[in-house]
Amino acid sequence: MNPLPPPLPPFGLETIFKVLFTFTYGPWAIITLAFEIVASIWYFRAVQLFQSRGRKWPMNRKVFWISAMFGCSIAFQSGIPTYAADIFTVHIIQHLDLMIAVPMLAGMSAPVTLFMQTSSYLPKVKVLKILKSSGFKKLTNPIVTILLNNGIMFWFFLGHGIVVAMDHSYLMDFVNVLFLVFGMLAWWPIVSPDFIGKKRYSHPIRALLAVSGMPFDAFLAIALLPGGATASIAPNMYSLLSVQTGAAVFWITIMLMSGIGASVPLVGWLSVEKRETRRGQDLYNTKHVLKSTSKLGWWAAETEVEKDGSIKVPWATDIQGDA
Repeated sequence: MNPLPPPLPPFGLETIFKVLFTFTYGPWAIITLAFEIVASIWYFRAVQLFQSRGRKWPMNRKVFWISAMFGCSIAFQSGIPTYAADIFTVHIIQHLDLMIAVPMLAGMSAPVTLFMQTSSYLPKVKVLKILKSSGFKKLTNPIVTILLNNGIMFWFFLGHGIVVAMDHSYLMDFVNVLFLVFGMLAWWPIVSPDFIGKKRYSHPIRALLAVSGMPFDAFLAIALLPGGATASIAPNMYSLLSVQTGAAVFWITIMLMSGIGASVPLVGWLSVEKRETRRGQDLYNTKHVLKSTSKLGWWAAETEVEKDGSIKVPWATDIQGDA
């Protein structure tokens, strides 16, 4: 990290600009940047291979992947790691980015599906074996992911974890990785088209899972807001006002992001219903199309089915009937 970050002006656009465009230097920033570059190179080479076979990879998935990598760079290479030790709100933004934003965006980019479609047989079998293993299924169980996600947050913000981690940079880096991994385990089965762990949940269940953590998030925000539960935080590194502001930002932002996460399976549900309705209508039309059966041409053409389900029969003209 930068040893002496430049001071920030009062909160506003200038502050946001400085935080985002103050670059963090150090071994961990370089390691994570290398990972982001390598992962992006693999993703777009795999997309190129997939499309070379005459198939199309959706553009929105490419955008989601780029956004996920950008989210990682904000969390690890921007000024957020630098100022997280001074401003509690900045620390909150970093964790929300790693816990929700990056996992959701990476999941919606469907990298597992892309890997399965473009990799050779042996790596594909090994990855599938891991995804279908009993241990991975237990890890992606909703109860386990809720406990992991909320457990690490409660330990970090209410159990002196933040004080210990901020005194040891390597531990802070490890905790950030845990935030990211636990977030992926929680959000991937909800928003991603990939197969992860267990059988795919129905769209309504996935929407419910997306908002299942809201009570825990609200409890954490309420515990942080008055300052009573943050006695070990504010005196050591943050002002009480900074903690309260960060708690309010956390509560509002995580509710909005959870709502967005719930909207993904709901939109998918509506799309499925729309396709099923269209398929049913096409099947109905196919069964009710009457073809010409008279040599004299009593049917001039196939029947037409109106949108309301009524059948319109185009009768032959008198000349065709007299032929």
